[in-house]
Amino acid sequence: MNLKPRPFPVVALAGSLALAAGLIGCQSVPDAHPVSLTSPDSQRVTNALGQWPHPSPGVAIKRPFFITIHAAGQRTSASGILEYYGPRDFRITAATELGVILLDARMNWAGVTVLRSMPGLDRRIIEALIDDMSHAFDVPSKLDGLKVGEEKMILQKRRSDTRDYTWIFDRTSGRLLQTDVAISSLDTLRIYYKSYNPVGWPLEMQIVRPVHLYDVSLSFTDNNVVRGADENPPAE
Repeated sequence: MNLKPRPFPVVALAGSLALAAGLIGCQSVPDAHPVSLTSPDSQRVTNALGQWPHPSPGVAIKRPFFITIHAAGQRTSASGILEYYGPRDFRITAATELGVILLDARMNWAGVTVLRSMPGLDRRIIEALIDDMSHAFDVPSKLDGLKVGEEKMILQKRRSDTRDYTWIFDRTSGRLLQTDVAISSLDTLRIYYKSYNPVGWPLEMQIVRPVHLYDVSLSFTDNNVVRGADENPPAE
């Protein structure tokens, strides 16, 4: 992967209607039908989601990664560390191979705080990206309403933030393939989970937010997950 720093554009937050209109609508599962929470299909999803990282209180799971950001025709790559305490409690730090900080930001109960960023990189874009990442880590806790098709399963819910969420699962493995969040009628956040590591944690994710004109690929580079000293390693 090319880790040389490249100029990063200052990307405006104004929506691109043409790009948003070009999005493929939320996926549907042909001939899908509801299943009970005790069905084998539902149990596969429950088991797969149960393998996602669940840190002990106050102890971060640390995972190294590569990140590539495509925005307005430009590409910037870096490597870094994710310190993960929970879906809305994490810190992400990334720098180029020359040691230039691309971003250093924190998400917690107070929202997003950008600690450092590359000159010329609009901090509002970083804030939006970190908030989008929190959706990527936030999987559903209840599966009532899960529908099953021939190859995929789909769950759609409106959460307390009044946004519509769609989760798409692989029927064979039960693993999450895609999350769509309808931010507004012309703004859809789409997250793809392209692969998983041996313990069932996401290994490669792609976060696409056309209204903010970015496409971000996040690849975790080490299956030997770094955990707190008081935790046991996960069973393979």
